[in-house]
Amino acid sequence: MIQIGKILKQVPIFHMLGKESIDFIVERLKFKTFGADETICKIGDPGDEMYIIISGKVKICIYDENGENEQVVATLSSGDYFGEMALLTGETRSASVITTEESETFVLHKNDFDVILEKFPSISLSMGKIVSQRLRDTLKKATKIPKSQKIEATQNGPSGFLKDVSLVDLISFCESNSLTGTLKISNNNQTGTVEFESGQLQHVVLGNLHEDKALDEMLLWQDGKFEITVRPLTLKKEEKAVEGQEKIRYILITNNSLVVRKIVERAFRGLGYDVKSAKNINDSLAVMKDWKADIIISDVKLPDGNGIEFAKKVREIKDIPFIFLSDRSIKPDFEQHLKELGKAELTKTQEVSEIVKLVENYV
Repeated sequence: MIQIGKILKQVPIFHMLGKESIDFIVERLKFKTFGADETICKIGDPGDEMYIIISGKVKICIYDENGENEQVVATLSSGDYFGEMALLTGETRSASVITTEESETFVLHKNDFDVILEKFPSISLSMGKIVSQRLRDTLKKATKIPKSQKIEATQNGPSGFLKDVSLVDLISFCESNSLTGTLKISNNNQTGTVEFESGQLQHVVLGNLHEDKALDEMLLWQDGKFEITVRPLTLKKEEKAVEGQEKIRYILITNNSLVVRKIVERAFRGLGYDVKSAKNINDSLAVMKDWKADIIISDVKLPDGNGIEFAKKVREIKDIPFIFLSDRSIKPDFEQHLKELGKAELTKTQEVSEIVKLVENYV
């Protein structure tokens, strides 16, 4: 059987992680199979998944501008992986991946990768270095300028001179490579900056000039220096809260099982949440007297009542969301009660990753 943990250690962005961290990632991999000659992803698809090949073979293909004349640029097999850069940059697929025989893979989705990134922020440090090197390599290739003569490899990113690479080309490069960072341009005694977020131009600054005039002015510069600084990538949660609604920070876990409480509590503490736990409804209500939770993760059945009764009692104190852990003995009428209750979810499994996703849907 393929050693998934060992392969993950070979992926540059996971190279520095220890066994416990690697195991945390392995738990979030999903198993997926493909038939022979099946397209796993194609050019232009969203880059939201990374794949590890368990068995079988795939070919990496590019095509001409008409979408014809297939060129195979690589062949991958058991133990190989692809798509990791898409998780970093958010770019669409730059090549198509097609199986050449029946294949089995493990898949890491971006949602799970975001959870991993928040739990292990040190990954962002290596990500910055990887993206920086990628920017330097791409820039040299795109402009066909020998590194030794025209491009300086700085710690943060590529740098050089406007006489060699125009500002228009630099902006186009930053956009096409989904840059998150700053393009700084200097000419005589003037210095301007262009800020990018995931390839989108955000701000242009040159003295007190309006952004439009600042950009027009810098586009006229024929000489000067440029430097691209890449900011380490960090997780940004999607803003889903409505005006006046506070973000979730405090989580109460109610479960009769000490093991379940500890596992879920540890996961959310690792993600930066403030967490408390209780074994039953009465203990939870006692906690709520002095500490107001933003969301409650509860078992369906508790020693002193059921989840619906619990939620109704809590909402006499505060109207907050509930996430109930799945139970095989749950009856259909319970799900109907959940719909009537509102602001309540039932997990499909008891995997921590699913619970995290449901909580973050309310953030």
